[in-house]
Amino acid sequence: MKLIKILSLSTMMVAFSINASTLVPAKGVSVLYINGQEAESKIGKNNIDPGMNQVIVRMDKDLGRGSSSSVYTSEPFVLTFDVSGEEIKLNHPVARSKAEAEKAFRSNNPEWRLSQDGNALAYDLDKLSGKKGLLPFMGMDGIVEDYNSERGITFVDGKLVTATTASAAVVATSASAEKEVTQTSATQVEKNGVEQPKAVEPQTVEQLKAWYKKATKAEQKEFRKWMIDQE
Repeated sequence: MKLIKILSLSTMMVAFSINASTLVPAKGVSVLYINGQEAESKIGKNNIDPGMNQVIVRMDKDLGRGSSSSVYTSEPFVLTFDVSGEEIKLNHPVARSKAEAEKAFRSNNPEWRLSQDGNALAYDLDKLSGKKGLLPFMGMDGIVEDYNSERGITFVDGKLVTATTASAAVVATSASAEKEVTQTSATQVEKNGVEQPKAVEPQTVEQLKAWYKKATKAEQKEFRKWMIDQE
């Protein structure tokens, strides 16, 4: 019995190591959000799932020496990358002084250093814009939510879903549904002769929401009209 328990624990540990990766920020890097949710640890390790991930980061580094030292805080940036390894290391752009930090972040494309299991990892980068006023990033939850909503980005079971992938999934789902309807046998028809519609999967609903948010106002209006006509 004890041997079985040990083997079960070992199996669970192996499965966890395969399914979960670790995001490790360097000193001076703050991890603010992972896939739309506030990070469990801003300066420590975080678990991150395989596949596409969105991480919002900021540089918070003490620069200078002695009494002249001060913390340089950058604006937040959105990094999107594909995880397939075990350990993701994230470092800020080269900044050994305040002047070097200001130069690195002067453009909207600072060179964050990202690696996966020791190899450079490609990523998409975008600057997160705050609100106007003295405290532009107060209420970060709302800022992050608006950023993703405007771009048709949503998260299903903690995984990133873009409008592009959502549209592809909707097309695939529609094709699959059409095939199922075509192949429906007489035994699937109710006694009153009316075929009952299948329940819509929660994931499909989220994908449709993502695609709807990505559409223009005119496209959304046309889609709503089409929906009414279907009823």
